[in-house]
Amino acid sequence: MEKIVNKRMPRVKTFDVDEALKRAMELFWEKGYESTSISDLTQHLGIGKGSFYATFKSKENLFNQCIESYTNSNFPFLDQALESESDYKQGLRKLLEAYIDELMNDHKRKGCFMANSCSLVNGENTKVGVKIAEHYARIEKYFILFLVEKGVKKNTAKSVSATIITFLIGASQQSKINRDKSSYLSNVDNIIALLD
Repeated sequence: MEKIVNKRMPRVKTFDVDEALKRAMELFWEKGYESTSISDLTQHLGIGKGSFYATFKSKENLFNQCIESYTNSNFPFLDQALESESDYKQGLRKLLEAYIDELMNDHKRKGCFMANSCSLVNGENTKVGVKIAEHYARIEKYFILFLVEKGVKKNTAKSVSATIITFLIGASQQSKINRDKSSYLSNVDNIIALLD
């Protein structure tokens, strides 16, 4: 008589991982890394803790995936905006103005996901802080390379790129209380003037 071997069926994920990643980002965006618990995440994603840990391993790992996804999704937009004008300064202005428009049109005043994350991570989570710093370093390097390719001296490119990063983070936070668009546009004018 043939022996019947009882084999366990492999577990099949019953949720869309990409969609779960988007929903997790929404929650981190709203509450911040520190204030978001595993229970918050599993409830918001509609999955059990077993599925959560099997898929994402930890809250930190999930947050890192959110940062990676957010960063990668922004580079095509940066390319498109910066190269949309024959004059590189106008391309940069267009990009910064689009960022301001996005902040001003956000009636929930959520700010930028990365800027919020930057301000809400405390000193205990150094790994998360490093990941956020890497994001901004990558964006800053992108601006430096763009400006140098357009003929801007390297030292000027570095200085302007650092100023842009400070502006992006600051405008995101300030936009939650200051809805005067003209004040941000004046800052954009000042950044562009640094390239003259």
